[in-house]
Amino acid sequence: MMATVSGLFHRISAPRAFAAWLGLFFFADAFRSVAADALTTRTDRVGKLLNEWFADGSAAGLAALQYENRDHSHSPLPVGLYPQLKIYQATEEEKAKKKDVALMDSLRDMPTIGNCSMAAGVTDGGSLPRHYELLPQGNLFLARQYLGNQLYVYPEHFDHDPGFNGVGGYGDLFVVNTPALLISQGSSFSDMPFVKALLSTAAAFPVDTQRLLISKRLLIPTLQSIFRHANRQVKTEEDYFTGTAHPPVFEGSQIDEEKMISAAHAMLPAAIPPVALLRVLEESTWESGKHYFEADNATPYKISDSPVSIGRIFRGNTDTYDMIVSAEKSVEVSGKPIQLRWHLLQGDPRTVRMELGKGGSIAKIRVRWSPPSRTAPGLQSHRIDIGVFASNGINVSAPAIISFFMLPNEVHFYDDKGRVSEIYYQAHNPDLGLPSTDTDPRWVDAFLAFALKAEPISSSLVEQLIGTKGRDAMQGAWEKLNPLLQKLKQLEAAPNAKDEAAKARAAFEKELATALSEPIPAGKQPLPRKSAIQAVFSALADTTDLYPQFQDQLNALVLRSPTPDAAGDLRRQMDRLKKIGVLIETAQGKVQVAKSPDMRTPADRYYLRGLNLTLLSHALFPTALTRSPEPAFVDPRLTIPKAWRDVFLYDKESGERKGWLRYMDGKTAWFNNLGQLLPDGPASSETAQTVHYEKSAETGLSFAR
Repeated sequence: MMATVSGLFHRISAPRAFAAWLGLFFFADAFRSVAADALTTRTDRVGKLLNEWFADGSAAGLAALQYENRDHSHSPLPVGLYPQLKIYQATEEEKAKKKDVALMDSLRDMPTIGNCSMAAGVTDGGSLPRHYELLPQGNLFLARQYLGNQLYVYPEHFDHDPGFNGVGGYGDLFVVNTPALLISQGSSFSDMPFVKALLSTAAAFPVDTQRLLISKRLLIPTLQSIFRHANRQVKTEEDYFTGTAHPPVFEGSQIDEEKMISAAHAMLPAAIPPVALLRVLEESTWESGKHYFEADNATPYKISDSPVSIGRIFRGNTDTYDMIVSAEKSVEVSGKPIQLRWHLLQGDPRTVRMELGKGGSIAKIRVRWSPPSRTAPGLQSHRIDIGVFASNGINVSAPAIISFFMLPNEVHFYDDKGRVSEIYYQAHNPDLGLPSTDTDPRWVDAFLAFALKAEPISSSLVEQLIGTKGRDAMQGAWEKLNPLLQKLKQLEAAPNAKDEAAKARAAFEKELATALSEPIPAGKQPLPRKSAIQAVFSALADTTDLYPQFQDQLNALVLRSPTPDAAGDLRRQMDRLKKIGVLIETAQGKVQVAKSPDMRTPADRYYLRGLNLTLLSHALFPTALTRSPEPAFVDPRLTIPKAWRDVFLYDKESGERKGWLRYMDGKTAWFNNLGQLLPDGPASSETAQTVHYEKSAETGLSFAR
C-alpha cells in the first residue's frame, strides 16, 4: 500500500546561480576514515564482497555518507544494514513545519542517498517526481541536489503504468526525463532495492576515488552513470545510447548490483566519467493567445532549464519548435578532452532533426509535434527525449536530457507541405480496449465475441474480415481455454488451494499464449490469432461511415450493452463531434458525416475513428473491449481543456498562414494569424479584436472579446 499525502505544493526557493553553469565547487576536504568492524551486515554475495574490499582497504565504505527517509519510516532502510552510515535526523523545527516529509526545499550538508514512498492520487498531482517537475523551481532544485552529492528515489505509483484514462493505468505521465533523481516502477517499497544498490556502489569506490567524487560534487552523476551502464537491459555498448538504458522509470529487476559495485571498485580517479551539462542558446518563442491558448498564470511551456534537464511543453500551433543547445560547459574532472554524443532516446525519428556543430558541442534541434509512442506493452508516452552524453575515452557520463512533452489532449495534423493544417484540443482515447499482456484472461472474452453469431451486425462484420474459417478458429480457442479459465477461477476462490491454483494459472497462461500466437485463417493470409483480433478491430475503427450506415442497429445494441451508461457515453461522443462540425443531424433525426468521403481529411478520419472506438467497446463488442470513452486525460496543471478545433488557412500564392477557422459549440469563428478575432469574417481585418481566455467550469477554456 502506498502512503499518500495531500498539499504537496511546497514552495521551492530560487536556487543560487550555478558557477559557470557547472554547480561543481571545490570545498574543504572534510573526508575522514572511520574504522568499523564491517561495512555491511548483508550476507549475500554483494555484502561479502563489500566487507572483503573494506577489510583490505580497497573500498572507502560509507562513513562519509548519510541516508534520509522522508516518509516517516513507511519504506525505511533496514536498521543496521550499513553500520557506518549516518542517518539524517530532522530538526524539531523541520518536524513542526512538516519539512521532514515528502517534498524538499533545502539541500543537505553532506552526501545523501534517500527515498520517500509517498504520492497523491494520479489525477491530484501524482507522484513526488511529477510534483517536482511542475513546481516553478523544481527542476533546478533537483539539479542542485544532483550536483551536490544528493540523490533520492521515489516510486512512480500509477504515473507510469500500462493503460489509458485510468483503465489499467494512465500511461507515462512524466513531463520530463531527468538524471537528477531515480523513479522506481511500482508503489511502496519498490524504491528500497535502488537505495541499497546506490549505497553499496558508493561504498565500493576506492578511497581516493570516493574522496575526489565528494569533493568535486561528482558522486551522483557517477552513480547514475554506473547504475545505467549496469542495467540488465543494456546488452551492448550501443544500448547505452538508447532509451533502453534511460527510461524515466526503472524496474527493480533491472538492477545488477554486483555489476554496479564491481564497476565502482575498479574506478580509479582518472576514470571518473565526465558530467554532461546543457544550456539553451536560442529557441523558438511562443506567445499566449497567438501560438497557444491558456488562462492567465498557466504553467509555462518552458518547464525546465536546469543544466541536466531541459524540458518544453509542445503546446504551440507552429509547424515546429527550434532550439540551439550547447554542451560546451560539460566537465571532465582530470582535464581530459571530452567527446559529446547526441542521441534520440524516445520518440519518432521522423519528427526530430539534429544538426551538430563545433565538434559536436552544439546542436540545432528541430522538433515537430508527434503522436504518442508505445514504450512498452500497453504503455503510452507523449514525450520526446534526447540524451547528451560526454565521454573521456574511458567512461561515458550519465545523460543530460532534453524533453519535449506533447499534451495528451491535443492532436496536430499536417498538410503535404509540412504545415500545420488542423489542431484538435479534445483528443480521444486511442486505445482499442484489448488486454495489454498475453496472460490476461480477457482474451478469452475476445475469442468468444468473435465466435458468437447472436448479433447479426457484429458477426457479419467479423466474417467479412476473417471469413468463416477464421471465426471457427476463434471458437475453437474459446472452447479449449474457457474450461481452463473456469477451473482457475474456482481454485483461486477456494481458501486452501493456493498451490493448485498457481499450477492452474501457469497452465492456463501457457495455453493462452499458445492460442494467441497460433496462425489462423484471416482473409488473404494467415495471421497469429492475436494479430487477427487487433487487425479486425482496427479495420472496423477505420470504417468512417460505420455509425451512419448502421445507426438504428447500433442504437439498439448500445441500449442493451452491459457497459454502464453506454448510451450516455455514445451520446456525449457524438455531441462533441457535432459541436466541432464533424457530424450533422438531419431534420429526420439521422446523423451524417458533414463531409462526403472524397472530401474527408486525415483529421476527419481521426475524429470518426474515435467515435468508432466507442461503438466497438460500448455497442458491438462490449464484453471483449474495456476502455474509457472520455477524451484523453491530461494533467490539469498543464492545460485547460478546450472544446474546439482550429483549421488553419494559408495564402494560395505565398503559402503564408493567414489565420484559422475555429469550430466550437456548433459555430465557427475566424481568427487572423495574430490570434485576433475577425467578427465580420476574414475579409474584414480592420475589425479585428483581441480576445481574452479564461477558465470556465462548464466548458473548460473559453474566450471573450
